[in-house]
Order: sequence, then structure tokens, then C-alpha cells
Amino acid sequence: MTMLPTAPIVILARPQMGENIGSAARAMMNCGLSDLRLVAPRDGWPNPAALPMAAGGSEIIENARVYDNLADAAFDVSLMVAASARRRDLPIKSADPRAAAMMMLAHVRQSMASPADVASPADVASSGRVAMLFGPEASGLDNDEVVLADILVTAPLNPSYPSLNLAQAVLLMAWEWRMAAYLASQQGDAAASDHSDLDQLAKPVMPDAPPASIKERDFLFQRLEAALDDGGFFTAPDMSHVVKRNLRAFFTRAAPSAQEISTLHGVIQALTRKRD
Repeated sequence: MTMLPTAPIVILARPQMGENIGSAARAMMNCGLSDLRLVAPRDGWPNPAALPMAAGGSEIIENARVYDNLADAAFDVSLMVAASARRRDLPIKSADPRAAAMMMLAHVRQSMASPADVASPADVASSGRVAMLFGPEASGLDNDEVVLADILVTAPLNPSYPSLNLAQAVLLMAWEWRMAAYLASQQGDAAASDHSDLDQLAKPVMPDAPPASIKERDFLFQRLEAALDDGGFFTAPDMSHVVKRNLRAFFTRAAPSAQEISTLHGVIQALTRKRD
């Protein structure tokens, strides 16, 4: 029997207006998504303006979780796509919404099919959680947020005006996910078990090792940056932020597993032991 894929998490980074959060929840409900996470909402939470705009998605608003930073919000996420109206001068994979939805679905399916070191179906689902990341209404995601993602998603809209409001962006991405999952379900078990182009798009990590979460990656980045800083690596203070961002993008492109992250921590420990 074909298992239904676990729907993506929706993460809103620094959202501004409660009305927009509510509208985004309604769009999620339309497409069968339910896990909403808010990072540092400008007007605090709960926000009374969100519930009326959520309409049938009120339960999503009531169950939304709030986090102080993006890494904490993505603690159980192993593949995250970041939505943006513009391309960035960053060394990060990019895709349009349809291709990104296919990549997310392939990642979830790979996790469901893989005999990873997990103890239960719930652990299988959490080891392959995917997330869609959206920025604040006025400015969108900043580069430090984008570089934590695996894929940057831009839609081929009117180049003269490609900007969507928050709920539109959530609906676009959620709809593409729903259609990708729907079409895959119509193909049945045989299609779900083969190595199709869908699976090749995602280029998942080793099937016998669960992928590292965004939070695990971020902790490694912070430790590496601190060690490099102590060692005098960042000789040009005005460029250190750019170098750190590029290092994060480099490791994110490699899609390390949790075991590989642990190994890299051991490497850092060994290299800094004499210094300590």
C-alpha cells in the first residue's frame, strides 16, 4: 500500500501582520498542510488579527508554534526550500516552485523507503521532514536566512512585478506540493518504488544515514565559525560575514548526514585541542 507523504512544514520568518499570517494558514488548509511555525513575529503571538483571516484554517493558527530563531524552528527539518521573488548572488541550488515541490516529495519518499536508523514510523517521518520558508512581507528573506536553506525557489512570474503577498506565496508553493503528491499517488506503489527522475532531482544523502537537521547544521556552522575566529582565519573583518555565509552554503550543498555532522565536530575538536 502506498504511504501518504508527510506534508511540508511552513515556516514564516519574522512575519509582520497577523492578517497575513491568518491568510497563509487558510492557504495551507486549502492544500492539506497543517504545521505552521513562526520565527520572531513582529507583533508577538498570539495575534488576534490572524484568526478571522484564517477562516477554515483556524486550527492551524491555534496550533502554530513560535521560535526565537530559524535554526530552532527547523530543528527536525532535513530539507528546506526558501521562497524569494529574486535570485540571490549566493552559491545555492535554485529551482522553480514545481521542481522544488518534486524535490521535496522525492526527499520525503526516500526517507519513507529508507531503512534509516529509526525506531518507528514517526521517527521515519521526522528524519525526512521538509519545510517551506517564507520571509517578512516588506523585505523578504535576508541572505543569512536563505543560506540555511537547501534550495532557493523563485517563480517565473512577470519580471516587471514578480512580488507576491505572503498568502499568495504560501498558496503557490503548497499547491505545487499538493499536485506533486497527488500525481505521485496516482502512479501507485510501482512508481513510488522505482528510481525515477523525481528521485534523481533531490539527490538525497546516503540511504542508510538519516540527514542532518537544519538545527544540527547550524550548530556545526556556529562552532566552526567560532574556531576559525579564534584561530585568526578572518583577517578582513569587513568580509568575514560574506566568508561565513559562503562556508555555510558550501556545507549545505553537501547535504551532510547526521553522522557526517558528528564526524565534523570530531574534526573541529581534534584541530582545536592543542589550542585550548
